[in-house]
Amino acid sequence: MGYIKQPHTLWWRRALFQVHLWLGIVIGLYVIAICLSGSVLVFEQNLLNDRPPLSESSVRGPATWGQLANVALRANPGGRLANIDMRSAERRVVPIGVTFNGNTVVVYVDSFTKGIVKQVVLEKEHWFVESMLALHTNLVLGAGGAVAVGIGGVLLFVMAVIGLILWWPGIRSWRRALWISWRSRWKVIAFDLHRTFGFWCFVLVAMWGITGAYFIFPKPVHHAIRSLSPMPSLEQRPSDWHQGDAILPLDDFIGLAQRMYPLDKLAYVFMDVDRPHGEVQVYMSPRPSVPMEQLEDEVVFQPATGAMLMNTSSVHWTAGERLSLALYSVHFGDFGGWWLQIIWALLGLVPIVLVITGYAMWWNRTLKKKWDKLTKRGQ
Repeated sequence: MGYIKQPHTLWWRRALFQVHLWLGIVIGLYVIAICLSGSVLVFEQNLLNDRPPLSESSVRGPATWGQLANVALRANPGGRLANIDMRSAERRVVPIGVTFNGNTVVVYVDSFTKGIVKQVVLEKEHWFVESMLALHTNLVLGAGGAVAVGIGGVLLFVMAVIGLILWWPGIRSWRRALWISWRSRWKVIAFDLHRTFGFWCFVLVAMWGITGAYFIFPKPVHHAIRSLSPMPSLEQRPSDWHQGDAILPLDDFIGLAQRMYPLDKLAYVFMDVDRPHGEVQVYMSPRPSVPMEQLEDEVVFQPATGAMLMNTSSVHWTAGERLSLALYSVHFGDFGGWWLQIIWALLGLVPIVLVITGYAMWWNRTLKKKWDKLTKRGQ
């Protein structure tokens, strides 16, 4: 009953407070960087989807995907096909990604005339989005930074859970902890903001922390989901392809996937051949403009032989598979159109409010006293 009536008197609550405080101090800047970049990346696909609009044409050439890719490759001698992105309702202009001199050149090819509409270097044209993506996924530190992002996600989740425990003020005053007293002094407002936002947004903050960790460390989450629901469609045979081995023509992979899913359209092709055991991923969808995590049919091939390594369809997803793939959409809020994206981006800034108000409370309660002592000694 002590926690219900007088939680502030309990020693373990004071210990949890110290854990919460120091975790916040340690990962505060991390949270600010991740949340700012994450709020931008909610609109990533919208910002990158800048196909030049073209009117319909009577000149419809018999261009295949391979022919369109060759147009892009001929314009960039020495480049390598990286991807084809058709995740849009606009189907005439085809964005083809070519890796060239350490950058990704996006070549927009008119599928009717096979002419190049425009060509941009992704890292220059969309430098801000690409910078935000690097910051969000690895803190601009490479593989080591990605691990740090995953660990930070776990710590954010732990902080959220501890914060919910600390929020409870006791049975007599719990209603007061649900709102902000805007007419109070700024110190009280900072405390109210931290406490109230932390309570009302607990589910979102905890979700962002655990899903952020999941993207870096997916195996433990998959193991937990499999204990509740099987995920056979996500099982994949290893690829025995090695860098330098032959790669089949692009149309072979897309043609095989199209025959498997004749009612679908091409959504995305990813040539994952910059590493040992590479593969070719072909994503098909009845509605390519819908986020792939919600509606997709994916076929993964061995690049040299065309052997199928994985074949998964959203029609046959189990509950576990739907949950696993839906975590991406839930994390980024891309499942409800523009309005939800705007709401998700704004809510994504809540952890920053928690960090700033947390630092403010730390200053008010601890650092200011120490600062005052130091300045008095110096006088």
